[in-house]
Amino acid sequence: MNHGITRLIFLLMLLTTPAWAQPAGTIKQVSIHSTALAGNLVGDPADQTFAVYLPPSYETSTKRYPVVFLLHGIGDTNDVWIHHFNVPAMLDDLIASHTIKEMIVVMPNAKNRFMGSYYANSPITGRWEDFIAQEMVARVDHDFRTLATAESRGVAGLSMGGFGAIRLAMHRPDVFSVIYAISPCCLDAIEDIGYGNSASWNGLLRFKTYKDVDTAIKRGEFYPVAALGLLSAIDPDPAAPLHVKIPVQQVGHELMPREPEYTEFRNQFPLQQVSRFRENLCKLHALAIDYGFNDEFAHIPPSTAAFSKALSDAHIPHLLDTYVGDHRQQVQERLATKVFPFLSSNLKD
Repeated sequence: MNHGITRLIFLLMLLTTPAWAQPAGTIKQVSIHSTALAGNLVGDPADQTFAVYLPPSYETSTKRYPVVFLLHGIGDTNDVWIHHFNVPAMLDDLIASHTIKEMIVVMPNAKNRFMGSYYANSPITGRWEDFIAQEMVARVDHDFRTLATAESRGVAGLSMGGFGAIRLAMHRPDVFSVIYAISPCCLDAIEDIGYGNSASWNGLLRFKTYKDVDTAIKRGEFYPVAALGLLSAIDPDPAAPLHVKIPVQQVGHELMPREPEYTEFRNQFPLQQVSRFRENLCKLHALAIDYGFNDEFAHIPPSTAAFSKALSDAHIPHLLDTYVGDHRQQVQERLATKVFPFLSSNLKD
């Protein structure tokens, strides 16, 4: 073969063969029947699925890996991590560049009839905290090669998922030791989730049945349904209409707190419970929270800042990170540069 043809073949190979084939992780879809969710009053299924990212070396090694549970926000499903934020490809890149260690990432689904479960135990919507912290953890540890200790298990979440991560930190430090809450919602009952948001509460007060709620979702009425979902999760009353305590009332044309319901409602929020769960929070290996200054959910910046101050006042170690940005626009970049590196550096392997 003459040198000209040989050189042509070589050049074609250079053009058509990647210089470096990066190892890729895999996604497994797992089905699970939940005793914790069975018999809930809103009709959500006890049969659920969740996604699991296995790192590139998983199929060719016998090693065990730290685990991160990644909790989505209200209105989303766990698909948001895979198809919107591109988490599997992101993890592949971070692992290949040695920015993070190899880890298993578990992505539960927590969307329910009210758009979100808030990852809370409730006699109305089901025991979602138990589903995550007990049933799913046990299933993942059984089915996959995990490092099955709290020191090697973390949880991170966005918005409603951040709220869930913080509550898991408060309630389950024996299960999760490293926590990252991304723009956590609902840390206190102020502004857009407090009684001052007339659109939320007026819409909620019009609901008579769950069919009214279904209709509101179809019309795109986010806030009244989110308010009912939050009440169902953290302040339920199985004997009441809609199975919740209503913390506001209409007086003339004004909305006013209804007591003692409003005080009881506000006391369910993480900001009000820091001192109660201080011992558990101090057991964590690492805790981080963040928010963007331009978050369109107006309660998130002040309530997250207030929550951080309450942690500091209680001498609970944590990291608060703030940035210029809104609720979702920079999430992908922050997962890559802040969240996963924080989890990786603090989880035991």
